[in-house]
Amino acid sequence: MKKLIYAILTSLILLGCDSTSPSKQNKNDEANNEQASEAIAPLATTALKTTAAKQTSTRIPNQLRNWQAIKASGTIRALKLAFEEEDSLPRLGSSTLYHEELLKQFADNHQLKIEWIFADNLTQMFAMLANDEADLIARHLTITKSRQASMLFTLPIKKDREVVITRKENAAKLTDNLIITVPKDTAYIESIKRHHPNWQINTIDESLSAEQISDALIAQQFDYSVIDKSAYDTLIQYRQDIKIIATLPTKSQLAWVVNLGNTSVLNKINEFIALQHVAEVESQSRQLDLDRMKKQGLPLRMITRNSPETYFLLRGELMGFEYELMREFAKRNALKLEIIVADSLDEMTTLLREGKGDIIAAGLSRTAERKSEIDLAFSIRYKRVSELMVAHKDSAPINALADLKGRTINVRPTSAFWSTAQELAKEYGANVASVEETISTEMLIGQVAEQTIDLTIADSNLVSIEMQFRDDIVTPLTLNESIPYSYLVRKNNPNLLNAINGFIRKEYRKTFYNVVKNKYFSDQKRQQRHREQRITQGSTLSPFDDIVKEKSSKFQFDWRLIVSQMYQESRFNPKAKSNAGALGLMQVLPRTGKELGFTDLTDPVQSIHAGVQYMNWTRQRFSQDMPTQERLFFALAAYNAGFGHVRDAQRIAKELNLDPNKWFGNVAFTATGLL
Repeated sequence: MKKLIYAILTSLILLGCDSTSPSKQNKNDEANNEQASEAIAPLATTALKTTAAKQTSTRIPNQLRNWQAIKASGTIRALKLAFEEEDSLPRLGSSTLYHEELLKQFADNHQLKIEWIFADNLTQMFAMLANDEADLIARHLTITKSRQASMLFTLPIKKDREVVITRKENAAKLTDNLIITVPKDTAYIESIKRHHPNWQINTIDESLSAEQISDALIAQQFDYSVIDKSAYDTLIQYRQDIKIIATLPTKSQLAWVVNLGNTSVLNKINEFIALQHVAEVESQSRQLDLDRMKKQGLPLRMITRNSPETYFLLRGELMGFEYELMREFAKRNALKLEIIVADSLDEMTTLLREGKGDIIAAGLSRTAERKSEIDLAFSIRYKRVSELMVAHKDSAPINALADLKGRTINVRPTSAFWSTAQELAKEYGANVASVEETISTEMLIGQVAEQTIDLTIADSNLVSIEMQFRDDIVTPLTLNESIPYSYLVRKNNPNLLNAINGFIRKEYRKTFYNVVKNKYFSDQKRQQRHREQRITQGSTLSPFDDIVKEKSSKFQFDWRLIVSQMYQESRFNPKAKSNAGALGLMQVLPRTGKELGFTDLTDPVQSIHAGVQYMNWTRQRFSQDMPTQERLFFALAAYNAGFGHVRDAQRIAKELNLDPNKWFGNVAFTATGLL
């Protein structure tokens, strides 16, 4: 059983993805790989062209879809360049990620799904749009006069500089006869001609990412190129082998485009962009009161923590007692609710003070010390709980407070339980051990259950939830009763405080409140379902255990690890399909499956076999000198983020004098902003 838990935790730690996450193979990573593998052919440009052709061949050309047609279909079709198929966890600062998230917001606002269509280069992309094979191009395109003749640009989304880059060791100086190499049909060509007419321009047919252009410079395929300054800023977060030698004078305006004549779609997108500009200005730091949030159409930002009592994800559904109450409050005030998750009370109050959130709703007890904060204000109470001592059922019995002598209570220093624990130490001889602020109370309960720590303190509601899943803990003592829980806001937001107090007065212990409270803390049927779904020794983990066991054994993988990976990829849905086109239980791209010899990835046998074989392929690409377990960690990371991204992380780890062949505490640290 411990192996199972270990396997599941390993996949969760390394992957952290859900059933809608994109496929795990990307073209950039595979194109950058220096070593070929016999298990799978490199995914070259020709394969991408084939994929793009397949994706577009079934579509009806020359059919302009106005806004009404798009809404009726429920899907908006957006074009991407092949290199932008960042299959998972794009690099921090990636423009691709920014535009993807922006389009997702737009689609969500209008209850639309996104269908991504891939093109090999800008020429093909513009032709596909002109042929009405897609509804828009949602990427950073520079607004130019020549382009405006053949497409409609939205309002500008961003502004950026264009910079000339070269290898860091290139000592050549900027001259009037520079030879610049850029992809065909980029706006850089017009900028160069306008500002440096004497420079010679060479073009390449394939559109390349800034990463690929940098790699080509390092390989001395050419000496100079142009990229956006924002792309350069992203690159230098993890590589130091390129440099800027010139910045072009004019700031470029970046926007999306739709086809000529499609003004109904253009107007809808422009409405969204106009509001987005307001939201982006306010989102980083604002201390607006409720009336101004409503007037400006801004979201209410709820600061909370991830726990079964507050906010969590179950089978793709957002849940939690605190979340559901705050969602209802936002709904009644015609506000969109945004969630900001923090790890500790200090982080939550910092976010609130800095104006990066509006209200803390995290099961926060209203103590005298916390009430003394001069710039923060508590709401009236919306819940009462008791403080309970939590022990393992087989530990030495605790029948009275005197039995705590010599026992060790583990709590966070910023927890409201800390002062209670200190009193128990002073009065009854208990020992108090402080734990990291990032260790939640439910994690401490888990450690008590595993007997890795002796005792902890928890509130009665959380204990009630935990006991739905556990039969190995007991609560021998009630330490304090009727502890009030309240929301926390800034004192300079009196309208928000008054509104939340009014909501509590209206709903506390009324129908809506009681339904939500019983759902999480008292529903016996719910508890029974949880018990039935528990994984116990000898029980099956998935409907596909036998297939996984057979395929895993061929490649010496622990079958339980593959099951946990499969759950993360598809939630055991054989028909799962990601936005990037990955299919089946193991979310493998069709082109990858084909190269591995599999044609129907919705078939459980083929999907599992393909996923296991691809996992083996990623494992083989790491050094044979690595310990077996380390190679497994790296294989999991590469399956999720791509081999090239993991290699980047290894390189950075080495530069930081960390061990490039050890994942936890080393490469995992450098991969935080990279994968």
